[in-house]
Amino acid sequence: MKRIGLFCISSLFLFVQFVHAKEYRLKSQFDPASVQWSKTTGNAAVAGMGIYRLSDGTMKSCAGQTVYYYPYSDYVMEQLQFRMRGITNIKNLNPQSVQYRFSVTCDQEGDFHIAYLPAGKWIFVMNIPVVKNDEDYSSYNQESDLSGVAGEGNGIIYRIVTLTPQKVTQVPLIQGDVNSH
Repeated sequence: MKRIGLFCISSLFLFVQFVHAKEYRLKSQFDPASVQWSKTTGNAAVAGMGIYRLSDGTMKSCAGQTVYYYPYSDYVMEQLQFRMRGITNIKNLNPQSVQYRFSVTCDQEGDFHIAYLPAGKWIFVMNIPVVKNDEDYSSYNQESDLSGVAGEGNGIIYRIVTLTPQKVTQVPLIQGDVNSH
């Protein structure tokens, strides 16, 4: 009987937490027309690499891991910022945006290469295995969003690059200080 009572109290607590969980909304709207250019064939190329640090301090490359890349848009950037903060309770995600998520696999040395991309602004993202941040985001201020060309947080490293025609652009996805590697 004691177990049933404890179970009921625990269930009630979880239900109340669920009901009162803060819901987040993206301020940006997904506009497929603004990123349609990313599905065309171009003559720009990327040569990238991925390096991150395990919790024991060991350096590891992205060998065999997937790197995702997206055409730059306010919507994609805002969605990435939520992910970097560990926020998952987003109510207005547009499932159409997944059609504009591309990927490449890192080779055995931790490098990745992509050819025939259209010129334009791109966001490259690498997931890294880390302990997630359990910070409380109930007071998260969407006005303080990240705006840097590179960043990391909650198991994500990203870099924004502008690809130019007939050029190979370097995309280093490196956790921490580049000089420390």
